[in-house]
Amino acid sequence: MGVTTSARPALTETVQAMPPADRKLLETARSVLASRYAAGRHEVAAAARLASGQVVTGLHVEASQGRASVCAESGVLSAAAVAGEEIVGLVAVLRRPDGAEHLIEPCGVCAEILADHCPDAAVWAARRGATERVAAADLLPFRHVRTARLAPPRKDPQS
Repeated sequence: MGVTTSARPALTETVQAMPPADRKLLETARSVLASRYAAGRHEVAAAARLASGQVVTGLHVEASQGRASVCAESGVLSAAAVAGEEIVGLVAVLRRPDGAEHLIEPCGVCAEILADHCPDAAVWAARRGATERVAAADLLPFRHVRTARLAPPRKDPQS
C-alpha cells in the first residue's frame, strides 16, 4: 500500500524540520513549480545541492507512455553529471491540480539511480506521516546491485 497524500505532512511542517540549506532546496523546487507547473505534464520539481554548494534543478516531464516520462530527480542527476559534481542533498516537491504541494521521495527507478551515483546524498522522504532525511543508498534497502554495470571503463589493452 502506497503513501496517500493525506498521510503526508503539511509542507509547513516539513519546512520546520529542515536545516536552512535544505529549506533553500525546497524553496528552489517550489519556485520551479511556480513557474513551470502544468497539470499532467510538469507536476514535480527537484532541487539538489552539489558538493561545491551549487544548486541544480530538474522538472518532471510526463509522456503518454508512463515509463518514457522523465522524473525531476533524474533531471537533477543529469545536471549534476554535466557539472561534474556529486549531489549531496536533494528535495522534490509534487504539486496537485488543486494547488496542494507535498514533499515526495524519489520513485524506485530514481532511488536506484541516485543510490548508484550518489549513495551518501541526503534525500528527503515522507514516511509514516513525517518527513526525514535519508541517504540515497537507504531509499531501497534491498536493491540488487549489478556492479559490473558501474565498473570503471576498461583501458584499451593496445594503449
